[in-house]
Amino acid sequence: MKKNLSAILLIILAILALYFTKKTYGGHSLQKSISACIIAQVKKNENLTYEVAKNYCEKEIKKN
Repeated sequence: MKKNLSAILLIILAILALYFTKKTYGGHSLQKSISACIIAQVKKNENLTYEVAKNYCEKEIKKN
């Protein structure tokens, strides 16, 4: 019984750790994707302003 209890506690702790990690760092990945998209859009079209590229990238990334 103790063996099962420790296994269950380990699984619960792992699930909680994954949840908090996703909650803490989830926005970081989104921001990096938007930044990379902005850089690519500005390099592709040099007449494009930063704000227009940012709006376009945010809309396209959040759509998916």
